Amino acid sequence: MKKYILLWILPLVAQVDAQQNKLAIFDNLIGRTWIAEGNWGDGSKFKQEIEFQYDLDSALVLTNAKGYTNKEQTAYGTRNHGIRKFDMETNSIKFWEFDVFGGLTEGTVKNKGKDIIYTYSYGESVVTDYWEYVDSNTYNFTVGAYEDGKWKQQYLTTQFTSPKTMGVSYSFDHQAIVVTHLMETGDFYKDVFGFEEIPHPEGKPGYRWFKMFGNSQLHLIKKNVAEFEKNKSMHLCLAVNNLEKIIERLISKDIDFYDWPGTKGSITNRADGVKQIYIQDPDGYWIEINDAKH
Repeated sequence: MKKYILLWILPLVAQVDAQQNKLAIFDNLIGRTWIAEGNWGDGSKFKQEIEFQYDLDSALVLTNAKGYTNKEQTAYGTRNHGIRKFDMETNSIKFWEFDVFGGLTEGTVKNKGKDIIYTYSYGESVVTDYWEYVDSNTYNFTVGAYEDGKWKQQYLTTQFTSPKTMGVSYSFDHQAIVVTHLMETGDFYKDVFGFEEIPHPEGKPGYRWFKMFGNSQLHLIKKNVAEFEKNKSMHLCLAVNNLEKIIERLISKDIDFYDWPGTKGSITNRADGVKQIYIQDPDGYWIEINDAKH
């Protein structure tokens, strides 16, 4: 029986190893944010931020990309979700790209040394996206008609770059603040912002933990500390998709809000167009709420 189990497992292991080996062309891109800006041949703007991650024990590469989300190119946000997968039957890497407009682009991916080459159909044309390796933080990026190793036409030329790293990637985990009114302040964050309360891993008293968004958390710690000025410059900032709705909620709960100079009931218009207001929690900590797009 053990022999048959082994014979069944070995091909599966070999298949996973083959997928991982073929997808190794993405190794340099994984776990990093790549940013590019430029102009298409018709003069319209191109701007993209794309992240690559392995999934299913490195059997898939998943991508999340930000870009312009309307035809007028005035809104910027999450635009694409993609998948790259090695296909055993065709012995090739296939990709699927789903966009915010409901479209699906699919094609194949090949490599030429460290260069990564996407080929796909767009309308009646065959299009190539060419990531030409420059160094570990830079790729020349060209979109166009590419045949027999030569460009017949180029629709876009720019560069994708990623900030230099020290071999370590970072993500925001949590913010901890010391409070004296643990129950009141905790209820404030739960009631006003809808943060989900999560248990302290050791179940200790004097703590209230909240999940803010994604994997980010807010930790409240009850301790008696010397009084200090809660200056507005020291604040937690939350970006929301509907600032007006939040303001209506604050008014309904009799929570005062201010602009940056301190005028009650006013909104600050930042130089880059972002609107922002400031409120205080029951412990006096300042919170900025704005409508910045991320």
